[in-house]
Amino acid sequence: MRRIVWLSMLLLSACATPSERFAGVARGLGFDELTIRTERFAHRIYSHAGVGEGAANKTLHVYLDGDGTPWLQKRWIAEDPTARNPMILKLMAQDSAPSILLGRPCYHGFSQTDACSNKFWTSHRYARPVVASMAAALNRWLETSGFTEVVLIGYSGGGTLAVLIAPYVEKVKAVVTVAANLDIKAWSEFHGYLPISDSLNPAVEPALSPDIRQFHLAGGKDDNVPPFISAAFVKARNGAQVIVYDDFNHQCCWVEAWPAILNKISAGSRAFIADGFR
Repeated sequence: MRRIVWLSMLLLSACATPSERFAGVARGLGFDELTIRTERFAHRIYSHAGVGEGAANKTLHVYLDGDGTPWLQKRWIAEDPTARNPMILKLMAQDSAPSILLGRPCYHGFSQTDACSNKFWTSHRYARPVVASMAAALNRWLETSGFTEVVLIGYSGGGTLAVLIAPYVEKVKAVVTVAANLDIKAWSEFHGYLPISDSLNPAVEPALSPDIRQFHLAGGKDDNVPPFISAAFVKARNGAQVIVYDDFNHQCCWVEAWPAILNKISAGSRAFIADGFR
C-alpha cells in the first residue's frame, strides 16, 4: 500500500507545473503563502509562519529568487519560468530572522494571466514595470507590519532586482546579492547572448545611498556569473563590498554555507575582512 501511495505522489509531482512544485516545497518547509496585487501584477509571497508576530523594531529579510527557467534548452520560451530548483527556499529555511520571499511578476502561477507576457521573464525581466511592481508589493506588505528595517537578499537575477528595487523601499538598510549579474550588458557579452536591451542595468543606474550596506557574494568557479562582474560593479561604488568564495560555483555551495554567511552579514564587513575574503 505504501508503495502505491509513494508512486502516486511521484506521478502527481511529475504532472505538476514548476509553480506547483515550488509551492509544494514551500508548504513542506512550513511557509505561509499569500498574494499581493499591485496596479499591474500579482505577486506570490512566502513567509515563515508567524513572521508578523512581535515584529516591532525588528529587521526583515526579503528574499528574491533568480530568473528561474526563462528558456527551455536555450531555444524555446518557457510557459512557466518559475525556478525548477527552489534553492532560494532552502536558503530562507535556514534563516532565523523574520523573512519572506517576494515573488516576481508572472512567476509562481501567474504566467498566463492577462497582465503577463513572456517578455517579462525574457527581454523585460528587469524592466521598470517589474521593478516598480515588486517595490510596490513590498511596500504594501510592510504597511501592515512593524518592521523598521529591511535587508534585501537576492540570488542570481534576484540580486540584480535587489539593487534595482532598493531605492524605492525606504526601509532598506542593506542589500546582499549572491552570484548576481550586476552588469547585464557584460554578462550578455560574456555568454554571447543577445543583449537584454529592454531591462534596467544596475551597472549604469545611479549608485545606491551610502546609508545602504552592500555585500555582493560571488563564486570563484561560477561560469554563469563569473566574479569579475561583481568586482567591476563594486569598484565603481564606494562602500560596497565583493566577497569571493573561491571554491563555489553558481549553485554550490551556497546552501551549505548559508548559516555562516548570515552570521557574517549580521556582524558586518569586518567579519569578512577577518576571514580574508576579498
